[in-house]
This record gives sequence, C-alpha cells and structure tokens, in this order.
Amino acid sequence: MDVNRPQGVSPQWCPDCGEELLFSGTQPAGFAQFFCEHCRYRRDTFIGDE
Repeated sequence: MDVNRPQGVSPQWCPDCGEELLFSGTQPAGFAQFFCEHCRYRRDTFIGDE
C-alpha cells in the first residue's frame, strides 16, 4: 500500500473530524482511495483513466 499521493491528486479531508484523509492507492478504473483512520471514513475520488 502506497501512502504517498501521486502528483495531481488533491488532498481530501474527513467530513467528520476534519483530519486529512490518508491516501491508500488507486484502482484501475481511475479512482483514488482515501481513508480516515480516526473515523473509519472512506472516500473514492475519480481522478481519470490511467
């Protein structure tokens, strides 16, 4: 698991606690996955086809 965001992928913030979400990787369909370890919140954000 790579926790370093690639260039061009904006940081995301947890709507519950306000902490920056950890980057947890990308899916082949072009989605970046983010996760809050405090709230267990997950967000998938479309970043384009790779």
